[in-house]
Amino acid sequence: MMDLSKTKQGIHKSKGGLIRSFVTIECGVVKDITISGDFFLFQEEAIFKVCERLKGVPANREKLQESIEETYKRENIQSPGTSPADFTESIMKALEG
Repeated sequence: MMDLSKTKQGIHKSKGGLIRSFVTIECGVVKDITISGDFFLFQEEAIFKVCERLKGVPANREKLQESIEETYKRENIQSPGTSPADFTESIMKALEG
């Protein structure tokens, strides 16, 4: 369960849809993250894999995007109109929020 008092929200509009990130940072790394929105990912459970692999990643743009790109390749994720950079942007907006 996310501690909502420490959770920040970021929203980014990609060509493929709205991406909403809820991020909790502890000691400079992602402690918990949930991503939702009206974008499409194939396979459907791919977003859960992206979120799970982001836990423990340093909270900076380069490391976050690297993790998302790696998960895309490993899981063969397809997301029409939405890229790893779009997810990274949503997360960064939460962190900067």
